[in-house]
Amino acid sequence: MTIEDFLRLLLRNLVLLVVITVLGAAAGFGFSYTKPEVYTASALGYVSASAQTDDAGNPIQRASGNMQFQYSKAQSYLPLFNTRAVGESIVDELGLSSSPDTVAGSLQTQLDPNAPIITVTATAGSPEEASAIANAAVEATAAEAHALETGGNENAAVSVQLTTYQNAVVPGAPVSPDRNRYLAAGAAAGLLIALGVAWLRDRNDSRIRTADDITEALDLPVLGTLPEAKEMIRAKDGTLPEPKAFGAREAIRKLRTNLRYVDVDEPPRSIVVTSSAPGEGKSVVAANLARVMARAGQPTLLIDADLRRPMVADQFGVDGAIGLSQLLASSVSLEDATQPSSVKKLTLLPAGQVPPNPSELLGSRRMKELITELSREYFVIIDAPPVLAVTDAQLLARHADGAILVGVPGKSRMIGLTRSVEAIRGIGAKVYGVVLNRASASRFTRLAYGDAEYGYAAYGTYGYGAATGYDDGALVPDAEDVDVEQADGPAEPLAPATSSPTEPPQRSRRRRAAPADREQE
Repeated sequence: MTIEDFLRLLLRNLVLLVVITVLGAAAGFGFSYTKPEVYTASALGYVSASAQTDDAGNPIQRASGNMQFQYSKAQSYLPLFNTRAVGESIVDELGLSSSPDTVAGSLQTQLDPNAPIITVTATAGSPEEASAIANAAVEATAAEAHALETGGNENAAVSVQLTTYQNAVVPGAPVSPDRNRYLAAGAAAGLLIALGVAWLRDRNDSRIRTADDITEALDLPVLGTLPEAKEMIRAKDGTLPEPKAFGAREAIRKLRTNLRYVDVDEPPRSIVVTSSAPGEGKSVVAANLARVMARAGQPTLLIDADLRRPMVADQFGVDGAIGLSQLLASSVSLEDATQPSSVKKLTLLPAGQVPPNPSELLGSRRMKELITELSREYFVIIDAPPVLAVTDAQLLARHADGAILVGVPGKSRMIGLTRSVEAIRGIGAKVYGVVLNRASASRFTRLAYGDAEYGYAAYGTYGYGAATGYDDGALVPDAEDVDVEQADGPAEPLAPATSSPTEPPQRSRRRRAAPADREQE
């Protein structure tokens, strides 16, 4: 994994990382409250010594020597704080429930390096108890040291003694647990867990993201990438309006252009548009493709062969009571089953009445003969059910010249597309390529996953939008569309274009159609 891959992994799972890290920090902070609170208090003891004199009362030792004597005595008193005798004195004085050894063992002592001052630190579960133990420890040790110096004789004079120098102050906050440390430890643990989960998700994620995923796994070209836009989905009443934004229209035109190059020697006359699973927009792709094919001057017939969930009639707002099912049953003629659309040179063949045996009808010899007959006059686009749901798409792909699969980046599974391709090829049919539908063009998606297809993000600024002064939102006919409709006779179906599929259409030298002309068309 490269640094770029790791950064993309972090970006793709940013929400997961933040949520689990915050939960880990909260868990660590909450866990700190299960630990008992510990308070510490410190008291100071000072070792003093009286000056040594001769019989006449004159001092016989200088102050510097006396200080050294005090310091050495203070060092000898340090072990007394942890003795059982001192512990018993503290327990008896304060009435503690702990054992003397436990209390004495919890005391910590430290000698100041520049003075005979001993710091004793006591630990307890409450601030008052910690302060009381520290003060009692100095007094108990002082008494124990005095007993050792006098040898048990209370009347004997001593030259050195330990006294209380500063009583312990009641602490205001516990020293343990350190809640900030538990918070940081919980956040670190949560981050590590989140990274592990993100890595597992990324490793097991079989959804398609970019065109490279298709070409590497399926060895199929990506014929087009259609953007995710409101105008590329059906309205609430089921109708499908024509896209007006330049980016959406250009993406569909590019799909049409790329279809010219899928098989130059034997250009297809009939194709099946299907998907691996429901809800991936294959009917929308078929309808929009049929529109741009017709606008290019190619007589086009859109057949709704999804006899289980027909969509074409609702998308174009026509009556779908009579259609393909009655035509296959020889109940009506072709003229009665087909209907014109609002787009010039586009004819519709709705599904008609939903039959009880769709697979038998679509796989019949009559269906094959019908497609062969219609493809002589039209370019036939067949809207078929999903491949993995039923066998209809496989049967139709065998009757037609080939099929194209529709997938959704971030939704369609690679295993589903792979099995769909294998199913279609398994009966001897062709798969021309894949169309990526509802591809997100957001900056976050491009940073996290890469562009669905290079160049798509430039649709908003490249092409006619700024060069001609036309509004991107206005429905302006293509220059090549105007030329074809003004030419004598229909254009040659799917003839290879003279320009590259990735190049924008050249501006026509002919006059663009006036708005009034377009309304008449």
